[in-house]
Amino acid sequence: MQKLAFKKALTAAERKTYIAELKKELPFLRLKAGISQDDIASVIGVSRQTYGAIERGDRPMGWNTYLSLIFFFDNKEETHDLVRGTNAFPHKFIEGINVEDLSAEKMMLSLTESCPDVFSKLDATAIETIRTLIMIEYARCTKQSGDSVVAAFDGMNFLKKAPQNEKPARKPRAKKKSK
Repeated sequence: MQKLAFKKALTAAERKTYIAELKKELPFLRLKAGISQDDIASVIGVSRQTYGAIERGDRPMGWNTYLSLIFFFDNKEETHDLVRGTNAFPHKFIEGINVEDLSAEKMMLSLTESCPDVFSKLDATAIETIRTLIMIEYARCTKQSGDSVVAAFDGMNFLKKAPQNEKPARKPRAKKKSK
């Protein structure tokens, strides 16, 4: 059986290059998508101030934010072709996960095993968003109805082996000694 893993992981330098390219395109892509900074910040889970600083180049963009933005713009009809036509789109990364003969569940398990640092930081909402995106793309590629797609994905757990994102319990503060 074929090992489920990326053909080749991206290097830190490649990630930096993709991020830099996306930064150049952000204002245009956001304008084409017809979305405000406030709305896109909400979609990707950052404050409007943080998103604005990223778009202006005043703040570095992390890989998780990059992936959120790429998935967002790739999934929008207005920006799908645009983002794929830029140097910001990680074709190499996508090709690495588009291995033939993988079910969606096996692909997600492969992703969670190959990128534990990314998936360990995702909460349940993020995982459900990714699952939904995969279902939408599956429906588009296979030209199946929504009901058929929902039935095909019913009961799938994309995080069987991925670490759960739980916050550690807070330690109580030490009491100050009175003088």
